[in-house]
Amino acid sequence: MSENQKIEIPPGATFRRPAGPYNLKTKLPRYDVDVMAMDSHARRQVIVDSEIMGRVDSYTWIWKITNKSTWPVFISLKKDGVPE
Repeated sequence: MSENQKIEIPPGATFRRPAGPYNLKTKLPRYDVDVMAMDSHARRQVIVDSEIMGRVDSYTWIWKITNKSTWPVFISLKKDGVPE
């Protein structure tokens, strides 16, 4: 995803996506998300959750983001500080 690309999450919706491989020993890469919302009240209603799934030596970082606000929000995903 380029810097200008953002993912829209409608009101009340949940977004799930595998971010990519993850190394439990080095804790790399570092995944992050930026949330853009109408205001701080809407931003506080966005729940950003993630989990690591897989088997020994083959893990994947999974994003789960829920928009509980009444406004759409936009997210940008990052890997090691760089937009995907």
